[in-house]
Amino acid sequence: MHTDAKMRNSSKWSICGATTSAICLILLLLVCNVQAGDDANQLRLTSQNCALTEPVYGNKFDFAGLRSDLAHVLHGIYEDVFEFNVCGNLSHTCHGQSNVAACLKRNGKEFVLGRQEELVYDNGQMYFHYTNGETCENGTNKDQKFELIVKLSCDYTLDEKPMRVIAYSSDICVFYIEYETQLACLPIPPKLESNSCSVRFSDAGDTFDLMPLSDDNHIVPDRAGSNFIINICKPVLYGKNAMCPPGSSICRRLQNQNDIKQRYLNVGNVQTKPVFEDGKLLMRHESSTPCEHNASVNYTSVINFYCDKYVTNTHPSYMGLDSTGCTYQFNLFTPLACQNIKPCTAIVTGEEHLDLSPLSSLAPRKLTKGGKNYTLAVCAGAGAPCLTNGGACYEENGQSINLGDFNTHLRFNQSGAPYLLYENGAKCNGNRLWSTKIEFVCANNHTKDITADNAVHVIEDANCQLIIQYQTKYACQQQIDCRQKVYNEDSIEELFDLTPLINAKDNYEARVELPAEQLKELPKATKFFLNVCRPLVPKYQLGCAGGSSACMAKMSANGAPEEEHSLGFPMISLSVFNRTDAELLYPKGDPCPSDKSLKLTSSIHFKCNMRAGRGQPVLHEMDKCYYRFDWATSLICPPHECIFHEDSCEIEHDEAGKRFSFKNAPFTNNGQLEIDYNNSKLLVNICGPYRKAITDYSQDLVNLYFSHKLPGCGKDGMMNVQLRLICSNQTEPSTVITEGTQCSLLHVQRTPSICQFLGLDAVTADAVTTTKATPTTASTHSSATAILGIILSVTFCVTCVGLFAFSPARRNRVRRIFRRSSSAVRYSRVQSNEEANLLLEPNGEFTESDDDMLL
Repeated sequence: MHTDAKMRNSSKWSICGATTSAICLILLLLVCNVQAGDDANQLRLTSQNCALTEPVYGNKFDFAGLRSDLAHVLHGIYEDVFEFNVCGNLSHTCHGQSNVAACLKRNGKEFVLGRQEELVYDNGQMYFHYTNGETCENGTNKDQKFELIVKLSCDYTLDEKPMRVIAYSSDICVFYIEYETQLACLPIPPKLESNSCSVRFSDAGDTFDLMPLSDDNHIVPDRAGSNFIINICKPVLYGKNAMCPPGSSICRRLQNQNDIKQRYLNVGNVQTKPVFEDGKLLMRHESSTPCEHNASVNYTSVINFYCDKYVTNTHPSYMGLDSTGCTYQFNLFTPLACQNIKPCTAIVTGEEHLDLSPLSSLAPRKLTKGGKNYTLAVCAGAGAPCLTNGGACYEENGQSINLGDFNTHLRFNQSGAPYLLYENGAKCNGNRLWSTKIEFVCANNHTKDITADNAVHVIEDANCQLIIQYQTKYACQQQIDCRQKVYNEDSIEELFDLTPLINAKDNYEARVELPAEQLKELPKATKFFLNVCRPLVPKYQLGCAGGSSACMAKMSANGAPEEEHSLGFPMISLSVFNRTDAELLYPKGDPCPSDKSLKLTSSIHFKCNMRAGRGQPVLHEMDKCYYRFDWATSLICPPHECIFHEDSCEIEHDEAGKRFSFKNAPFTNNGQLEIDYNNSKLLVNICGPYRKAITDYSQDLVNLYFSHKLPGCGKDGMMNVQLRLICSNQTEPSTVITEGTQCSLLHVQRTPSICQFLGLDAVTADAVTTTKATPTTASTHSSATAILGIILSVTFCVTCVGLFAFSPARRNRVRRIFRRSSSAVRYSRVQSNEEANLLLEPNGEFTESDDDMLL
């Protein structure tokens, strides 16, 4: 097929990819909406007044504060400009029409996206639906109108850019914007408004700061069919199927509870900061919920934090209940629990450090805006006129107003950008205190106009917070977001994370497995080099343009690369299709040899495969200007519960077809662990009944949970045991025992013997994935009857998704996105075309399946 014909066909969605395909719509609604029960239908309501009262706790959400005097303006990926307002219309006309709420400007033309807006609440998710737009020429019927959906997401942290346009193709009629705002959250308790979530561990002022863990909810299975929803340092972020009680930081979601008001159980209120006791870092969360086993006391949850400098996918694991049956215990490994992290630095990935410490030695910056004179410094005291520990301040009537005490703890917002947060400043409004947020932006070759004099700007001074933007080359690391939120099988948001595949030391070489006719077109000795979410590492004397993430090179007889061609740059963040399927798109490479009006583009399609280990990119398709790589990897696979065979003391991975014997393991003596305890040897028998073994591919490990007898341990003489087996090329054990009513044993065993079971190579696991969890500092102390119709429906759905994911039309549509290669495009953080073109019911409202896909 000729290129022009392909381009014409690219305007049509492939099967199951079109938002208005009637056949797929009906079938997918039947398949994907089976989870919608009576209670779910009762928790859907709409409002025309910019406010609504949610039906679980009676909290009123009022979004009038989001209204703009002019308009909210966002840029899309086609040089499109979106203008919309909330709780009101635009202050100007659109396409010569007034009373317009949302407008699209494209190629010098204006299109009305919506004249009416409706606030929708659906099981915790809230969004504005803009309807009655102009007729969309690309619609599948002549009467289809433009629409806009603005999803409201809870975010307690004020970000400079709280809105982003979700990815879309050039021929769609429905657009999506995500708006993160505190107004979509349940009220935060007043005493927590200035929560620092940090604790000192030395007389020199060294501090553990856990606030970066608060950006997302963590979903933790309870191994009994339900799960916990946890947020560290902040209340659980209210959202779709995450309707936890107000003020709760840990809640248990009872999967089989039909009464929605009884489904979410508060088992831990928010705490303002962790504690450091006897060399252990922990947070103790008391709740207001009476314990089922003892109504005279309430449930409590304890999270123990352990140092792991290399772990990239940080999340808690559930240890079990204590001996009283009223305290839930969790363990969490994170670099934030380490004592020897260099000040003003952060670990971006396992091998890549973000180091802003050079900025701490610079003289304090003097800034002026709105008649105020500000003084601030990075990771250091700002000096006069600020107070001794002040990191930022301003002068008023000869008096210095402290805008927050300095610290050296780099944090990352939900879009992955680094920032410092100075807190505990002077009183501002009631019980609120001033704070300063310094957001760091990469100043690289694309920002040559940045100088020392104009690199720092005051962005906002409102709501008791000063926001500063600091552009610096030291913030140039990972260029795009490699983590995205996605709904899991329980329709709860969790993180899809590819950061462990980012390689700062080497590049990946792709295998070539092309169809015979395409292989003939490829010059012999051609190799392909890739990296993930970042530019290629400058090795092998590759001559591709600097900053490229994919490069094609013909190798000479002596192995040197020549005739290199860039296949694209890391300009668009990770696109997540579902929990086990994602894609990276690298656009705007070198000019396409067969069509100089196009740029070479490549994509990497990641797919979960529990047998694949870390996997390797494979070139599966090459079509002149476009190169498609597939990457099967276990990294993105959900946790899998293995079968524990008590008789042989083995765990069996039924899907991967692998077994691991604890009796033959090199770190045990016939299935027993020998641990030093109270000047003696404690024998812990791994073999026995009631063992639960769960893989964690994101951290290259297997967790084994069970209980073990230990005299004096609780009232029953039993302790909870977590055996954390990490794939590593080293053999290194570490044990922590907690006594008292919360008696538990955590044994971390790094060993190459578990690697094969996980489909990993020990050297690869250590060198690339960097999940070498070694507790230090704080841790050293211590069915055949299924209905045929369902089977056919599911089969159809899977087939549709497969056809859409691999269709040439979809590929060509991506190519067309970047056809105008000479134009300067401003990119927002984007997700997937799938989520930007969700199936809509005929009335234009979300279905349950839509909500499960929308981030």
